[in-house]
Amino acid sequence: MVENILLGLITLGAVYYLYRTLFKNKGCGCGKDSCSGKK
Repeated sequence: MVENILLGLITLGAVYYLYRTLFKNKGCGCGKDSCSGKK
């Protein structure tokens, strides 16, 4: 039970990290949240 919860959190964290890096690469890629809003 605990292993499944940890695995789920790690998976969600990895997917979220990949999503943010890909989204910022499409933008300016400066790594700031305010900058990612400028497309």
